[in-house]
Formats: sequence, C-alpha cells, structure tokens
Amino acid sequence: MIMAGKAAAAVGVGVAGLAVGLVARSLVKKERDSDGDGPHPEGWKAVSVLGDAEDFQRDGYPAPLARLAEALEIRIVPAPGDKGFEVHARVREDAELQDDDPNRALREALRDAKQIFETGEILRATPRPHGERPRTLLGSAVDEAEDDAKGEGVL
Repeated sequence: MIMAGKAAAAVGVGVAGLAVGLVARSLVKKERDSDGDGPHPEGWKAVSVLGDAEDFQRDGYPAPLARLAEALEIRIVPAPGDKGFEVHARVREDAELQDDDPNRALREALRDAKQIFETGEILRATPRPHGERPRTLLGSAVDEAEDDAKGEGVL
C-alpha cells in the first residue's frame, strides 16, 4: 500500500513539473516576443563568433555558409566589447534557396559555420554516446526540443 502511494506521489510530482515547465516556456516566449526577438524586418540573421574575423574569411567561409554564400548578403562586424565578431546574413532579394524554408536553412548555416570555426566540427546532441534511453514523458519534450533546435531558437 505504501509503494502505491509513493508511485502516485511520483506521478503527481512529474505532472506538476511538466505543467510548470509548459507555463514557464510560454511566459518566456511571450516575453521574448515582446522585447524584439521576432524576425528582423529586413530578414537579417546574426550570430556572434569567438575568434578573428580575418581567419573566418581567409579561405572562404566555413562550408555550411559557403554553400549558400552566392544567395546571401553577408556582413561581418566586430562584436561588442571586443568579444570576437558578428556574422550578419540574409537571403538576397534576387536569389532563391533550393530549400522549403530559406530562413531555417540560413539559421542552420550560420549556426553550423560558427561551430566549425570555433570547434572544428558541428556539434550534435544525438546520437548519444551512452546509447538510447527509454522514452519518457519529460524525455520526449527534451527530444523534441533537440530536434527543433537546429533551425529555431537563439543562434
């Protein structure tokens, strides 16, 4: 009887945690929407990169950005506080990307170019080196966030 009570309590705590997480996520999204985190009116996307801008451009851009470079306007400016540089890019009006969602393709290219420049590789959350884990309610939310993170969210 005591075990059933503990199991029910654990389920209740899990459901409460999920509810709090969902409410917090909606509040954060609402706050972000209100403080300028929406799409740039001119279509620019930007990423801050730690390093020297001359090294970033020396032999052409890193491969993910180089693949799209002909269809993009790209500008590189120093980051605030001498903390590297910023890469700003947008799809040119006269160009088309061979992608269903050009904004997502641009975001992925900027993110991947940053990672290649800073670490030498594109970092991945999956496959996990420790193997597969069982599907759980909260784990499913994490899996979904990892899947969506590549083309959405903060660069």
